[in-house]
Amino acid sequence: MVINLQFTYHLKVSNLQSRDKMLKHVMLSKLKIISLVTAVSILSIGSFAHSAPTDPSINTTQFDLPVDQSIHYMTRQTWTTRDGLPHNSINAIAQDKQGFLWFGTWQGPVRFNGKDFEIYDDIRITGLPDIGIFSIALNPCDDSIYVAGARGGLSRFHDNRWLPLEPAPPFVNEVEIDAHCTIWVSSSEQGLLTYENNERVSQFTTENGLPSNNVYQARIDDKSNLWAATSAGLAVKPAGSTRFKVIEGIPADRIRKLFLDTDGQLLIGTGNGVYQQQPNTFEFKQLLPNINYTISAINRTRDGALWLGTYRNGVLRLYNGELQQVTTANGLPNNHVLDILEDQEGSVWVSTHGGLMQFRRSLFTTMQSHNGLAGDFVRSVYEYKNQLYVGTSNGISTVNESRLATFNPPHPLANQSVLSFADYQGQLAIGTYTNGLFIWDGERVTDHLTTDNVLKSEEVRAIATSEQYGVFLGTPIGVTQLVKTANGWQSKLITTRDGLQNNYITTLRVIGDELWVASVSGVSVIDLAASSDHSFKINKLDFSGLNDAQLTFQISLKGPYVFLATDRGLIYHHQKNDTWGIINRDQGLPLDNYMSMAFDGDANIWLGSNRGALFIAHDVFDDFLNGTIDKLTYQRFTEVDGMGSSQINSGSPAMIRSSTGRVWMSTARGVSSIAPSDLKSMVQVAPPAVISSVTADGERVTYGGHIPADTQRLVVNYAGLGYLMADHIEYQVRLVGFDDNWLARGSMTTSEYTSLPANDYVFQVRAAYPGGAWSEPVSFAFTRSEHPWQQSWFWLSIIFALGLAATILVRARIRFLNNQRAQLELMVAEKTKELKGLARQDSLTQLGNRRAFDEQLQYEFKRCERSEQPLSLAIIDVDHFKSINDRFLHVIGDQVLIELSALLSNMLRDIDYIARWGGEEFALLMPETTAKEALQAAERIRQRIEDTSYQHLADELAVTVSIGVASSEHYPNHSALLVAADKALYKAKQSGRNRTELA
Repeated sequence: MVINLQFTYHLKVSNLQSRDKMLKHVMLSKLKIISLVTAVSILSIGSFAHSAPTDPSINTTQFDLPVDQSIHYMTRQTWTTRDGLPHNSINAIAQDKQGFLWFGTWQGPVRFNGKDFEIYDDIRITGLPDIGIFSIALNPCDDSIYVAGARGGLSRFHDNRWLPLEPAPPFVNEVEIDAHCTIWVSSSEQGLLTYENNERVSQFTTENGLPSNNVYQARIDDKSNLWAATSAGLAVKPAGSTRFKVIEGIPADRIRKLFLDTDGQLLIGTGNGVYQQQPNTFEFKQLLPNINYTISAINRTRDGALWLGTYRNGVLRLYNGELQQVTTANGLPNNHVLDILEDQEGSVWVSTHGGLMQFRRSLFTTMQSHNGLAGDFVRSVYEYKNQLYVGTSNGISTVNESRLATFNPPHPLANQSVLSFADYQGQLAIGTYTNGLFIWDGERVTDHLTTDNVLKSEEVRAIATSEQYGVFLGTPIGVTQLVKTANGWQSKLITTRDGLQNNYITTLRVIGDELWVASVSGVSVIDLAASSDHSFKINKLDFSGLNDAQLTFQISLKGPYVFLATDRGLIYHHQKNDTWGIINRDQGLPLDNYMSMAFDGDANIWLGSNRGALFIAHDVFDDFLNGTIDKLTYQRFTEVDGMGSSQINSGSPAMIRSSTGRVWMSTARGVSSIAPSDLKSMVQVAPPAVISSVTADGERVTYGGHIPADTQRLVVNYAGLGYLMADHIEYQVRLVGFDDNWLARGSMTTSEYTSLPANDYVFQVRAAYPGGAWSEPVSFAFTRSEHPWQQSWFWLSIIFALGLAATILVRARIRFLNNQRAQLELMVAEKTKELKGLARQDSLTQLGNRRAFDEQLQYEFKRCERSEQPLSLAIIDVDHFKSINDRFLHVIGDQVLIELSALLSNMLRDIDYIARWGGEEFALLMPETTAKEALQAAERIRQRIEDTSYQHLADELAVTVSIGVASSEHYPNHSALLVAADKALYKAKQSGRNRTELA
């Protein structure tokens, strides 16, 4: 789950040196303490700092931080046991040099590659006394991972093998490895232990000056001072000393966390907030005096932000004097933070008792109602006078680089449900859902047109303007043309009576002397120059050759091309050459229906749909239009990339490019935007590729190993260790020795090879973010052994033996060959008979048989699991089929089955699969189909069969079916899915037949 964060904690600190004075002033004069039940902060709760606007009816919000620096605009993603974690409590986080993330959980150590969790919960492999892992650390000397458990167990992971160490006393609070490869183990009962060369060498306890033997953490600073956090306070063993001394001036109770900051000073997490070491002393001062939370985790990220995890109050982030807080109230899995890590790409990982959360720089910037936007359901966006106007179902907001303003009552634009925007003679025309048309000059409403004065409809769905021909409004009752004269506004209604295809208008565009009018029934072009006050020259465009497109949502102009975003694809028209074309699934895109489109500042094309935004690179799109390629490559972006919603709406316009080159999109949950530079910067560093495993016929292969000569199937699993856009990582592979060319694998993380010839091979894989550079390839070498008869010594021996025995064994050889030939012929005959018996096609209906269906079901279920798409299954049973056979004979029954097979086949999509499941039953697979959609499809099938006449087969013959439907959304495997569909069929038959039931 990915959600854009809102601020739940707001505190402005402009100068850290005057922090105390300012906080006291804020506490006394501006802020009031509120309950943790209603808010998590003990200070001012708010998303932004609100300036005092000059117009009280315009609510203005100043951004406290640039949007790319605020936690508010970070994308977050959560993982729990539902996503593959073995336990929701993530006690510790680490990252190895390869890029794998490691998590310590109560169900064992876990390694994560961005998609899959590898769980090491077998103590026979790890060598640990139990599976509960409380601490995990990276050894910088050899890139090995050390884990420590509740019972004192220690184990080291290196080169894909586990090596247990001498156990420490239970309970191990933390394991840490310093720059000299010394391992420090903090225990709960026997103080601080050290290991060198994986063997225990020393121990520090209260006898050495520690205030308590319950040590939570230890650190060695840049001056070789050894610090220990204990249950009775903080202690330090100065460099060269043999004893610890207790630090005064900080709480003499449990010290949970030590962090060596970038300036070499120590930060201390206590039960009463954070304390900071003063330069060149052993003295500490409270960093944020009014934040008295119990601190459980500390990290300083590369951008200078200080992240603090708390025991009960979520996570805090201090950046440029701005303190922000995230809790369960706005999405954190649990308020008890256990660890914080910044990974190699700059993402921040926060572990809690309720799961894991990633904070990363968002590819998209999204503004929603909690940011001050008038409403979340955005229909239209437009740029006017260097400001973005956002039209929502609840009002209008304006956005610039540092300010968001919303019109509030009694302003005339307040609470207007906006459908459309357009420029008109230096002013902004605003079309609404229920209140006509407003003309706005940036400071005031200069005109408000409604049905009370000049309009024919209050609903203004689209606006197109022309200096010569006036203003055109798209409404549900036609096109209204407005012309302003000395006597005021004059209007004229253009409808189907004048030649339009439909009166319900979806969008408009003036191109030269033509008005392009899109309706729910197609597009019409009005020749404005050839039209008069009483007649219009209208050309109805015929899209029957363009996939029968009817609904057009946006019309755009780029160079010589007119582009139309329609319900059947993106139509493009070259005006000079008068050529037409369409782009949809047939040209490589994943969808047919597009609500909007725009070109960004780098001339890349963006398409808006109800299933996300599609990006097509400029050079790829140009190559397609020029005929160089016939298939397009694309990227699809959704909520996981920071969009407010994957549903991009169909306003007028719903997607634009602003003057800065950013693309703005109207979504069902706010307005989202992206700049080409954001996409470029996100993919500059390639995710490192790793090879997870190589197996030959299911047996693991080691690097440089030999695979048997009779190996039939080699499988290589790999991953790109990138976490910024893990779902978008692309791969290329090659098998040197078989094919030296790189093969594009898309997002597939598995490559398979069958029946490789004997040879030495090197498998290579590299990874990249879309449009970015490829990583350095990683390699895996192996050799496929030769069969004895493939080796020269074998044939030399055979030749020698044959030459020696040729004279005495000729007849025996002939008899042997004859017998062998007879045996081979017998084997061929038997195999042929066996293969015929395993035929996959039903001879009567020519559909797949039960065996073919079972194989297809397993394949589709696995495929849908990988793509996280639903799979639906319908079992169709002919009602009273025995009666049909008895009454009309089996010949008629067979004809009924044949006709049903043809009817079903004609109703299916290309991706569906139908088979005769047995007798009078058919089975239908519907990939990428939800339960609701499958039920609707099954009902259409049932109704179609019932409505079909069978009188040409036999008089009074009527055929109905009962259908049981089930979806993988509710069943974990293909067997359960099949059983569920069968039960649903049984229910349909028990309920009177000729019904459709959903499991």
